[in-house]
This record gives sequence, structure tokens and C-alpha cells, in this order.
Amino acid sequence: MKVFWQQFSAALTPGVRTLLLLLTVVYLSALAGTLTRTVDLQHWLAASAPDVWRGQIWRIVTYALLPAGIMDFVMNAFALVLLGSRFERHWSRRELWLFCGIAAAGAGVANVLLAGAGSPPLTGAAPMMVGLLIAWAFISGHEVVLLPLLGQSTVRQLVLVLAAVSILVMLFSAGLTAALVLASGALAGWIYLRLRQKWLMTRASRAVHSERIQRLEL
Repeated sequence: MKVFWQQFSAALTPGVRTLLLLLTVVYLSALAGTLTRTVDLQHWLAASAPDVWRGQIWRIVTYALLPAGIMDFVMNAFALVLLGSRFERHWSRRELWLFCGIAAAGAGVANVLLAGAGSPPLTGAAPMMVGLLIAWAFISGHEVVLLPLLGQSTVRQLVLVLAAVSILVMLFSAGLTAALVLASGALAGWIYLRLRQKWLMTRASRAVHSERIQRLEL
């Protein structure tokens, strides 16, 4: 067990470790507050449309820190460790946090716009994790992975299946609005990655053009 924990800790990048610690602290605090009836973090963090319209803008992001339950916490923590560390090594700590915030905000805004009267507040990091799935397909889409019992598949094919299953499960368990909110997190992440890709290509072309001009001047 000690060896497993050491290997697990070594695999975590600093940014993912911080996010995981934050999710854990918020979940345990919310659980303790509910059991002791001393504080209700959902009252302060969940994405409630009426509260956001009253100016509490932070809720379109902070809801992702508040797990919807123990299974939501465990599954999203696992996804964060599995995918987040990969992207932090590919990007940076700050860019990982930015991407997670954008994916969460995309779903939070969609929830505010789509939620009807009496709709329950949005909680849980599922939209953020679906966004990370989309990022995996965007960055490593052509890589081949070996799936037990199913054989080989590209990352892009695997991600499309996982994202579709997640949205369908949300559709049949929580309704159309919840499914659209989840999909909005993935869409926000994809738009950000496309814009980032175009910006990097533009910056690279400008650098090459500038280098050629310098050579001509010499």
C-alpha cells in the first residue's frame, strides 16, 4: 500500500495535486457542514440561476468544486488524476487551471441560461472532466490505445464514445437541460483549444516572417 501511494503521489503534477486537494477539502467541509448542520456550502458555491442573475457571478465556476455526492467526487477525482497530469506536462500548471475554469464556466453559463424556475442548483465537476476528455482527443486524437476485450482504438474514437455515453446517461437520468449543460462544458473547452491553436499558429508564422526579414537585412 505504501509503494502504491508513493507511485500515485509521484505521478501527480503540482497543479493537479492542488486541484485534487481543493476538491477534497471542499467535499469534506460540505459533508461535515451537512452532518453538523452548521454550514451549507451549496448555499455559497452552487450555480443557482437566480443567484447568478443577482450578481453572484463566481457561482458559474465554484459549483465545480462542490461534488454532487461521494460517487461524483471519486469519479471526477480519478478523471482529474488520469487526464489532468497529462495536460499539465503538455501545457503548464496555469494553463491547466485556465482550461478547467473555462470548461466549468461554459457549463455554468449554460445552466444559468437554460435552467427553469425551480431547477436544482448545479454542482459537481463533471462538465470540467468532459472538457478534459475533449482536450485529450484534441491533443492526442490519433494515438492508438489498447482496450481490454475491445481491441485497439484511437484516442479520438474512445473520447467520442465516452463523451456520448456521459451525455446520454445525463439525459436519461437528469433530463435534457442537464445533458445540454454537460455538453456545454465540452463545447467551451473545444472552442478554447481551437482559438489557442490558431493563436499559436499565427504567432509562429509571425516569428518566421520576422526571422526572414532579419536575414534579408543582414
